[in-house]
Amino acid sequence: MSQRTLTLPLRLASSSRPQSQYICRRCLATQSTNTHPSTGVYQTPWLPEGTPLPENYDPTLPFEKRTLSETAEDGKPQHYRLTKTDWYLKKGLPHAIPPQYLQHSTASHLAHEERQQREKTQEHREILGVVVSSGKMDRTVKVRLPGQRFERKVGKYFSAPTNHLVHDPNNSLITGDVVFLHRLNVSKTVKHVVASIKTPFGKPIADRPHIPTPDERLAAYKEARFGKLKRRNLRRRAAQGEVEAINELREMGLDPGHNVAAGKGETYGLQPNIGKTRDSGKGAIRGQKGQKLPKGVLPGGKHEVGKIDERARHNKEAAMKMNEKAEGSLLEAKAKGEELEQRGVGADPMSDVTMPRGRVD
Repeated sequence: MSQRTLTLPLRLASSSRPQSQYICRRCLATQSTNTHPSTGVYQTPWLPEGTPLPENYDPTLPFEKRTLSETAEDGKPQHYRLTKTDWYLKKGLPHAIPPQYLQHSTASHLAHEERQQREKTQEHREILGVVVSSGKMDRTVKVRLPGQRFERKVGKYFSAPTNHLVHDPNNSLITGDVVFLHRLNVSKTVKHVVASIKTPFGKPIADRPHIPTPDERLAAYKEARFGKLKRRNLRRRAAQGEVEAINELREMGLDPGHNVAAGKGETYGLQPNIGKTRDSGKGAIRGQKGQKLPKGVLPGGKHEVGKIDERARHNKEAAMKMNEKAEGSLLEAKAKGEELEQRGVGADPMSDVTMPRGRVD
């Protein structure tokens, strides 16, 4: 039995200031006009790029043991920070990492679970190829790999090279380079990434952009994943009406109500672009083409009518439960809206989140 969809009333926008409106918990990711930027200077947990490393730099040590030879003015030891790559490598993800990122990683300061996962992986064979096309696609080159085919008619092997699209992160390759490749699913058509240059063609390696190492590729993957998990957590908190999460999303330049589902509403179960429910008019209807009907089902797919009292009692109890749930949700949304309005975080009645048909200009 499908449940009713709770439709909450909306308040009209005032000419002086936008008023708050009654919205459900899922749509509480409202647009805030009062932002509170942080006044303090934010310091990243890793060393800035280009900073010289200490002489005793060791990323495998814990923070308490990563001390400098110089001491502070108060006599306490000074601790040094890790580089951005080492910091992300040392921080463990809450989920499993694709094996292709761990196959060639050699970092010894990974998280314990990630080291165990890396031990279960095996390095694939060495892949050597020649760049035959470059500069036509951004960060993508075409590499020819050697191969052979056996001709049964003459009983000999003949050359049969294959071309593959390879990911070049920094556009470091030019046509004619002999390169080593690693397997990595970058997209549907790009399944390899450049690992290193064996023999450069023309321009020396020192004058080209840096090619990321396997550990740097793993750190970049973890950085992207941590950013996505953080934004997901902030959006969940913003949907529950937390002002801090809404303001933080605003400071990041993100819309708190982005990708918020508008709800099923009255269009639930209707065919797209038609507006009618699905029926079996063009298909085989139960009982009309020799199907064996289950117990209690009449021809045409309808169920037998039971006792009136039992059906009425069941329907009345279900309706009472849904009404109580709708009233509770309405009161909760009303209280949350008043709380947000008191904190200075109001809802825009003309936003795409609160209006099912979008903004009307």
